[in-house]
Amino acid sequence: MTRSSTPGETRSSDVAEPNPRRWVTLAVLCLPLLVVGIDGTIVNVALPSLVRELGASSTQLQWIVDAYTIVFASFLLIAGSTSDRLGRKKCFLVGLGIFGLGSVACALADSADTLIAFRAVQGLGAAFIMPATLSILTNTFRDPAERRRAIALWAGVSGLGVAIGPLAGGYLLVHFWWGSIFWVNVPFVIAAVIAALVLVPESRDPTSPRIDVLGTVLSTIGLIALLFGIIEGPNLGWSHPLVAAAFVVAVVLLAAFIWWERTTDHPLLDLSFFADPRFSAASIAITFVFFSMFGSVFFASQYLQFVLGYSPFKSGAALLPVAGALMVSAPASAGLVGRLGSKIVVTAGLALVALGLYLFSFATPASGYGPIAGMLVVIGLGMGLAMAPATDSIMGSLPPEKAGIGSAVNDTTRQIGGALGVAVLGSITTALYAAKITAHPQFATLQAASPRAAEAVTSSVGAAAIVAEQLPTDAARLLTDTANAAFVSGASVALVVAAVVTLVGALVALAFLPARPRTTDPVARLVADASLRVPRDPEARLHLARSALELFADAGMSSLTYHAVAARSGIGTATLERHWTSRVDAVTDAIAEIVDAHPVPDTGDLEADLRTYLYGIADLLADDVARRVLRTLVAEAGDDPELGSAVQDRIIGPWARALTRRLEHREHPVTRHADHTFDQIMGPLYARALLVGPPPDHDLVDAIVATVTR
Repeated sequence: MTRSSTPGETRSSDVAEPNPRRWVTLAVLCLPLLVVGIDGTIVNVALPSLVRELGASSTQLQWIVDAYTIVFASFLLIAGSTSDRLGRKKCFLVGLGIFGLGSVACALADSADTLIAFRAVQGLGAAFIMPATLSILTNTFRDPAERRRAIALWAGVSGLGVAIGPLAGGYLLVHFWWGSIFWVNVPFVIAAVIAALVLVPESRDPTSPRIDVLGTVLSTIGLIALLFGIIEGPNLGWSHPLVAAAFVVAVVLLAAFIWWERTTDHPLLDLSFFADPRFSAASIAITFVFFSMFGSVFFASQYLQFVLGYSPFKSGAALLPVAGALMVSAPASAGLVGRLGSKIVVTAGLALVALGLYLFSFATPASGYGPIAGMLVVIGLGMGLAMAPATDSIMGSLPPEKAGIGSAVNDTTRQIGGALGVAVLGSITTALYAAKITAHPQFATLQAASPRAAEAVTSSVGAAAIVAEQLPTDAARLLTDTANAAFVSGASVALVVAAVVTLVGALVALAFLPARPRTTDPVARLVADASLRVPRDPEARLHLARSALELFADAGMSSLTYHAVAARSGIGTATLERHWTSRVDAVTDAIAEIVDAHPVPDTGDLEADLRTYLYGIADLLADDVARRVLRTLVAEAGDDPELGSAVQDRIIGPWARALTRRLEHREHPVTRHADHTFDQIMGPLYARALLVGPPPDHDLVDAIVATVTR
């Protein structure tokens, strides 16, 4: 559970002076965050261009966005676990390399399907970048107040990416071709690699378990199936066999993933983390923030370009209010949390996001930019207030050693929320848009004249704009007005749904997210930790002790990992980490728990009490597991002086004193040998248990009692 760190490597559990280069390190970590943020938002501005240049359908547009986020979300957990195991800096650099190569391939794609495939490659690279940035940050900033400020700045930079992405994308699309939006990533990647090699320290978790291959497969395929069903439902029909099969596969695989994670001794995601409301409620809040963010930007970019007729560059500039508001509110959230607590700040942030989405639902084709700008400001302020404190709650609820997997969960909730936002809200809009278009009196005329054009018009508002360009002026105006009205009508319903969902997230945060960490006062923290250790129920404590000792008997000290004990005992790793700080603690505490469960009786009849007590000890040592524990303990203590000393101080010494006090009871006439009687009593039992042959039995106990009481 603890061991020495490798030379040249930061050990997560060490208590050290603040890293003098921590703020420079933060700046380096924010550079790839900026890259990933730009890539997520720059594509939204380019969606109309992709319709015109690559002939992308509405469903393909959603997959161009979601292929990135699905792969990103699906591989985050394994990426976070791998970074904890192999080194966060190494995985950070690998992720940058994959992301850079994927960006080049996207720029050279010649079809929508090819672009979707290489967007998935970008997502794989981003999956290794993001957990590393936040986990390195968490291990660099150990002071909770400083970490809160650093995470607030980290979240604010994501807002900067939101700003730069649409604006840079608009500029590039006006002056260059659509592939330039991916080439722009390359210089950022090169700069990040060089800076990381020079300035970012390496760190890893020395106790990280082996990689959970089955958990990775189950979670990855399950999430892909879930999102495929959601995205293709409106296009193929919710009752289509392929869509239904996707949902069935998703349910089965994700349920199997949860079952496997609860039973394996090396889980990809330790589900016990979710028992802490700082972790679980904050994860839900992050999911809702990104559900709303991705969904609203997805609609806003299309509204600005197709409905209001903005150019890509003007559309990018028009999205600046959401980024500017986020950049202001995210850093400010650290001070608000210090005064009001996370609960109030996160709840207020989500409530503001819900309000902004609801305001957006009132937009019409004739309402212009004003309402959109106001909505973007409100949503940006809310996202900044909710995002930074929720992220800090997630990371602060875990020990620094688990920062990689904690960051992965944080990023997974972000990406799943974003993918679901685009998929769910996009699906609702697509279905309502198509229904509105086909219900128009003139649609039948168009369908009769050109079935292909009619099919294109029903697929998306962008396709309708392309068809309109080929029609006479009056017919083009009619088609454009009809398509715009249908799009806005469908989007309005989807935005109301998003507002309701986000408001539910605010209520979850209000009900379950703690206002503050348990405590930062060292003395109070020790008192609080005592109540959060293993269960008070004696049977549960004995079960934990037996689970740990069974592992110890099977494979020695090396088998005692938090995950392995958690898998056998059913007690979460977070609880075990508070209860035991080392393998020596685990062994000695478990043996002491067993010894304490067999107290020396005191009925007034010493001989009878001693015989009853030793019958219990003999029965215990007659068990095969107990005998193997004793043999393993002797072997391990011979190689580990720390273990030998701990066994003597924590087990043998207290046990001998307790038995000696009972032997010195006034009704017993033989007290002059009490100091040595413990050895006389336990020696034969130990010898029989350690030697191959018959185990300790009641006949041996009777002989011992007769010897010491005569």
